[in-house]
Amino acid sequence: MDEVSILQRLFSTPAEQRFLAAYRRFFKIQEIEREPIVQIALGGLLLSIFFGFSRWIYSHAISISAYNDNTYLCWPYFQDCGRFYFLQALPEGYSQMIIFMGLFAIMALVAYFFYRKEWTLAHMLLIVLWVTKVGILFVLTQDLAANYDYYDVAILFVILFLPYKLFFARLTFVLFYFLASTIKIHEGWVLGSYFTTLSTGMPIFGDMFAPILTNLVIGMQIVGCWFLLSRNMLYQRIALIYFALFHIYSGILVGFRYPTVAFGMLIILFALSTKETHQPVPLTRRALAGWYFVAALFILQFIAIAIPGDQKLTLEGNYYGLFMFEANHQCVSDATIYYKDGTTKEVKSQSYDSTWRCDPYAYWFGLHNRCTRDSAIARIAWTFDHSIDGEPFYRIVDVPDACVLSYAPFSHNDWIQLPPDAKVVGYPVKNYFQ
Repeated sequence: MDEVSILQRLFSTPAEQRFLAAYRRFFKIQEIEREPIVQIALGGLLLSIFFGFSRWIYSHAISISAYNDNTYLCWPYFQDCGRFYFLQALPEGYSQMIIFMGLFAIMALVAYFFYRKEWTLAHMLLIVLWVTKVGILFVLTQDLAANYDYYDVAILFVILFLPYKLFFARLTFVLFYFLASTIKIHEGWVLGSYFTTLSTGMPIFGDMFAPILTNLVIGMQIVGCWFLLSRNMLYQRIALIYFALFHIYSGILVGFRYPTVAFGMLIILFALSTKETHQPVPLTRRALAGWYFVAALFILQFIAIAIPGDQKLTLEGNYYGLFMFEANHQCVSDATIYYKDGTTKEVKSQSYDSTWRCDPYAYWFGLHNRCTRDSAIARIAWTFDHSIDGEPFYRIVDVPDACVLSYAPFSHNDWIQLPPDAKVVGYPVKNYFQ
């Protein structure tokens, strides 16, 4: 039974046939059907989505218990997300497992449609997976935000919704390299101190070569990535080999998850075709949606840069764009809860490794929720000390009452102090990576 006969069974009436024709025309399904690289890319993205959901299935980040226990974290632009939680994860309940196993069934069905080349039906179900992932990742919680999830969300969006799918998929992937360079133009990467301030140093090469290699990464992400789109196959293959080795090397630090999507997409989009990867730049009205999407990527990445202050120290706007490896963090949060009956309670926490992103917003969010939920609390005095890349601990938050603070999602928050106003309160020891 081929695709047409299946679709005719599912869309048999004239009205349903008109809907199907409009659907295929609107989403440019023909581009998927005629381009093998786009088809293989969908397979790689499905695998990446599988890994993402398999990481989330046991997480309590969007569960009712997380809301009740005040262990959840909303995005700054939607700080009431916990009120919409309705699932329970094990051991409290089965509902989250049921939903995710339903998603697993959809993924299995998509894989079957790939095998049968049922691209229209696969496309319909992939939209369900994409909407679900975006809803969890960007609406229900910030706690699960990870850049490798941004990769499959963005590239899958291009293939599902935009015309000129292969061109914009390749351009988006290259832009991820370019935009990632913006977070590395900082002392921690230029001087290599991100790695030299780790107790284990830089893997394989050691601290001596750290500044050379970190600046090579910056240069390749600013300039070298564009050669992936070159019509000169020698330059294109040199860039391809460099970034392939880069992803394999990065796996020493981050494991399989990031290379699964980044290395996989690199090979699929830029290595499988024997033709040149340079394509004519689409400048038609039909391509406007793709260029708007490119503009949106730049805007999201530069939100944090546009907010006054050191993005690495305050982390304001940090999660809106690419943020992995932006700094080697160490922090200490110390809060004293003053109750109306005169008693006090100290709540102190600290980071444990360099990948613990010491975001003042995350700590404020938990304290602010305590204030709103417990009427017995009179105030919460709070200090927050933060060190990046081996620099001194700066007391960037020192407030008598965290309960009266609010957090602006797209601008600087005045209660987060910046050097030289922020006092030096200590010096870090060498940190651990994970």
